[in-house]
Amino acid sequence: MGEPGPIPLSCLRGGAAPPDLGDDLRRMLRLPSEAAHALWQVLAPSLADKLTKEQEQLLDLFCAAYRIDDDDLARVLKACRFLVREGARIDLPAQALGEDIDRVCPDAPLVKELLLAGYETAKAQLRHDVLRAALADHGNLLIGAKWRLDAVQATEQATGLRSPVALLTLVYRDGPETKRLTLQVLPDMMGELKGICEQVLG
Repeated sequence: MGEPGPIPLSCLRGGAAPPDLGDDLRRMLRLPSEAAHALWQVLAPSLADKLTKEQEQLLDLFCAAYRIDDDDLARVLKACRFLVREGARIDLPAQALGEDIDRVCPDAPLVKELLLAGYETAKAQLRHDVLRAALADHGNLLIGAKWRLDAVQATEQATGLRSPVALLTLVYRDGPETKRLTLQVLPDMMGELKGICEQVLG
């Protein structure tokens, strides 16, 4: 018998699975049961484009806690990351991703069970991150807001004002940088902002 042919995957729109994908996924079965069932604790943070120093430390702690070979974990995470990110990229339903896993690991149903357990949540987060990055590439993107309510009692021009004023700090991305803009907002303008939000959100 010849070598098995390429395995088509829905997450690659029919493209062939990487040759080592099935073997790397099966390494999940080498992990202690507790570690395998806790895999999303380290898989979810590993889905970003680049690992931070804190995420690398988390992987080291995970390996130490469960006495796992770091190469085994690295290869499992690489394979899972590939499937989850490719599935998220085309909004692939969990059922279709499960069928992909069955194609490359037909003898390891636990792999599918564990990987699909967090897939929909991860897919939603990845797609949200892609949307935010796409918007930030083409202009400033609001990513947060903080507020504080104060009151103006008096100025050199007048006394007894007792006017509430909100300090509204907008946090936004300007290319790769995160910036802040703090505005003083009077009640009438807060009312206008509330009306705009109601119209936008329907």
